[in-house]
Amino acid sequence: MATGTERDRGDLDEDAWEVPAAWSVVSPPVRGFGADRSFTPAPSAVELYGKLIGDRQDALRNALAASWPARSAEAGAAALADPGSATAVGAAALAVVAEREHLHGDGFDWATIVDAWVAERGVVIAAEAAVIATTMIRAYRDGPAGRGYDLTPLYAGRYFYHFSSLTALQRAREHLAAATDLDYRAVIARLGEIRSASRILQVRIATSYLVPTEQSWVAADLDEPPADDYWPHTMYACLAGAVTTAPQLDTFIARLRPRNRGSVPTAEYIGMAARVGPEAAKTIAAVAFVDHLTGWYRENTADLADILSYLPTDEAFSLLSQNLDRYGVPTAAMAAAQRFPRRAMRLLSAGSEQSAAVGTLLRIHAWRHPHLAAEFGVRLPDVPVVEPAELPDVFRPRRKPAAVPPWLTVPVLPPLLTVDSARALPESAVHVVCGLLAKRTPDHAAVEQLSAVVDPMSMAGFVWGLFQGWVFAEYPAGGIWTLRAVGLFGDDEAARLLVPLILQWPRQSASARAVTGLDVLAEIGTPAALGHLRDIGLHAKQRGFRKTVRAQLDAVAARHHVTTDELADRSIPTFGLGKNGRLTLDYGSRGFVIDLDEQLRPVVLEGRRADDGSWTAGPRRKTLPKPAAQDDRALAAAAYNQFTVLQAEAKKVAREQVRRLEQAMIAGRHWSEQAFRELFVDHPMLRQLARRLVWATFGPDGGIQQSFRIAEDLTLADVNDDLVAIPDDAEVGIAHPLQLASSASAWASILTDYAILQPFPQLDRSFWPPDSAVFATGLSGYHNLDTAPGRLLALSHHGWRRESSDGAIDRMVRPLPAGGSVHLRISPSLEWRDLMRYSTHTIIGVELTGTHLNAVDPVTASELIRELEALRVG
Repeated sequence: MATGTERDRGDLDEDAWEVPAAWSVVSPPVRGFGADRSFTPAPSAVELYGKLIGDRQDALRNALAASWPARSAEAGAAALADPGSATAVGAAALAVVAEREHLHGDGFDWATIVDAWVAERGVVIAAEAAVIATTMIRAYRDGPAGRGYDLTPLYAGRYFYHFSSLTALQRAREHLAAATDLDYRAVIARLGEIRSASRILQVRIATSYLVPTEQSWVAADLDEPPADDYWPHTMYACLAGAVTTAPQLDTFIARLRPRNRGSVPTAEYIGMAARVGPEAAKTIAAVAFVDHLTGWYRENTADLADILSYLPTDEAFSLLSQNLDRYGVPTAAMAAAQRFPRRAMRLLSAGSEQSAAVGTLLRIHAWRHPHLAAEFGVRLPDVPVVEPAELPDVFRPRRKPAAVPPWLTVPVLPPLLTVDSARALPESAVHVVCGLLAKRTPDHAAVEQLSAVVDPMSMAGFVWGLFQGWVFAEYPAGGIWTLRAVGLFGDDEAARLLVPLILQWPRQSASARAVTGLDVLAEIGTPAALGHLRDIGLHAKQRGFRKTVRAQLDAVAARHHVTTDELADRSIPTFGLGKNGRLTLDYGSRGFVIDLDEQLRPVVLEGRRADDGSWTAGPRRKTLPKPAAQDDRALAAAAYNQFTVLQAEAKKVAREQVRRLEQAMIAGRHWSEQAFRELFVDHPMLRQLARRLVWATFGPDGGIQQSFRIAEDLTLADVNDDLVAIPDDAEVGIAHPLQLASSASAWASILTDYAILQPFPQLDRSFWPPDSAVFATGLSGYHNLDTAPGRLLALSHHGWRRESSDGAIDRMVRPLPAGGSVHLRISPSLEWRDLMRYSTHTIIGVELTGTHLNAVDPVTASELIRELEALRVG
């Protein structure tokens, strides 16, 4: 990294801010800000540039003769004839033509050219020529006299090859940083005239970049948003070199298109942080920790995290500790802890429960600084150790000690406790365990012995600590075994913590590691882990990665001899909720009971201690309190963390299961009576959703035999509120209103009387029976229908695929369950890069292929009409 030269230093003051010496070396010079830096132009620049244009003088003269406008072309020709008398326009025109005539391989270099301009014509003309050359359009055309170029000065172009001439501005600014005060004032005066004469933002940005001391210019440029295309944003990025205050930095980042943030060099981010100071932390972090944007790489994240590690504030350190799962951040956080050890110990000890990664960092820091750990009451686990002679032979080291990689710090790993005595394994045995886990092929006999001796929760914490050690070392080669160890012994908490990493890895050039992570979730195999695996398949952006997830789920389903839908049914976590649908949280001195409302949101109830020591529900509270001094620290922290997980994950479970239940109704999925009770009546989470729906048993012909709901006491009641008993061999499913027919209104009245809100439209769902008029006319009634782009895109939630021709989406296709498909053609096409480019699209055709509407299942046909009706605007 650019700023890594001081990474191991711990001599910086904990509170005082001083720009690190390493930063002044790598960040571009800014006149008036920071120490002046010596600058030496190329000593032979004039000779080099003269030889370059002299060797190609005829070609350059012919190109200039064919170029336009005449003023620029003639000035360029004059500069070619006599460089020592060139005007700014002439110097720029000649250099641009030389660039376009492909002289790069012959020694063309903008920095050398600017040095030559300064030597021959002075810094004022050189600065103006740099602005003109950078903003010249460069379009070309071939004519009878050869190829000519558009040399219109002070024009905003749109072409990628302007990147090279940005070097001219950078070199000119180096000259200006070292210029005399007299020359500098003359440059400001001339650039001010250019700004006044030009309405083009890119031109004004170039002047602000050259003389950042003119902060009124910088402020005016920041206030004006750039046009929404690539070149203006590329030029806008130059303002990074002129930003000097925190508000300016915020505005700059907000204005700059996200995909262009990665094109701002790390040195410029360092320069902005050096000029702004610790106030830059929040904005730098906002840029650093968004890694899914085009042009952003994991190295960008690591470099910006390194900048944060130098800022002596609680905010900067907290931003690092909150993002320890990102590439490069653990290294930066440990560097910050070394620079500011007291701050790190204070903040880590106060927030050690916020994540497992923070706990790992705290253990490492406490091991490195035991005197600070004692001062802040941080203690590494001190557990009685088992005598080696008491352990089975598998835990005893061989003649040659088991090799532990140098990046793994064994003393800070969570202790391995025995099942029978809750004593810890000695360090020699821990080395043996690491050696067993590091084998390419697991020794299953040894793993069984390990499982028999070590407490499962302790083992789960230990393997996660191993994996965290690999993460904190920035994934050195040969450490993938720590991730596989999580698959052998990990639990639901490990699966939950692994998900965000798996989603990040493909975006960080670590797809193979992400695939291994999917294997680990499948290996853990609990309902929660498999549920996370399904969620990744739904939310991963990479198509190939989603395909890999589906293959994993298919393999797990095959091992369990079930379908993937049945596997999904059984992959819904309970989050510790009991059979009564409640969760008890014990703080030691007090307790709380957690219930779920109809939308699966946790409801906190005051706990009351019963005679048997258990907790019963009392009055409702607004929220769960944080652990306090009177609580048992370990119990309360674990309970609060469990509630936090439930609160966050229950929302996702609710959203996903509502979608699945609605799709099950549409697709006509049925369950056996036993599966229905296990999955929906007895499941402490799903029953909250299932109770708000009308269910039915179905006969062999697919028709409803009897409909019912799940009552508050978990019995089944019909539309008359009479008890219902369903046969053991019954097929149970969610009733579609088309199937309920006349009883739908009666059911709606029942649910209204009980104030039951349905999780998705069921009884009030619009439907079209087979005798509807639309079935007589087919789908022709939707031809020439005007719709909005958002409504077209929403079809993808109902199984429609977007298909394209010539790089644009011109049709939507919906496969039908029994075969055939529906094709919907649109005009104008949806642009992939700008889906909202047009406010209105027209349906120019809707056709069924492979079947006809009257042959489609009535529920499927009704849902198809419902989806097409949703396209209507107004």
